[in-house]
Amino acid sequence: MKEYMTDKSHEEMIEEIPVATPTPDEEVAKLLPAADNEDDDENYLIVKFNKPYYFEGQKYDGVDLSGLEDIKGRELTALEKAFGKAGIVTTMPETTATYAKLAATKATGLPAEFFEDLPGKEVRKIKTAVTRFFYDED
Repeated sequence: MKEYMTDKSHEEMIEEIPVATPTPDEEVAKLLPAADNEDDDENYLIVKFNKPYYFEGQKYDGVDLSGLEDIKGRELTALEKAFGKAGIVTTMPETTATYAKLAATKATGLPAEFFEDLPGKEVRKIKTAVTRFFYDED
């Protein structure tokens, strides 16, 4: 095996590689999940399930989270308090499934149990829509 010698160390060469510094918006964007319904920007708060979900004898093909648009500050505070009681520590609660389920309960009027037994993939779609709602710029 042949070794090549240079005048510069490996670390020095790496330091010379120009790197663009991401803006704060780009940093936040990297943390956000990609929307499942990217092609349907207008209706991202309508979450469609892959297959029907049955809860208390009723069939659901999805949920409408547009109630988030009417949420008030005091309701957000109540959501944050409920989230805090769950014992989860994070600087971005609105990116968690727990917070998304709490917000979805408030937005839809459906009981918390509805969201607890949903398949994980459907909860992830709800989490994506809730996160997008809180971070999307109008």
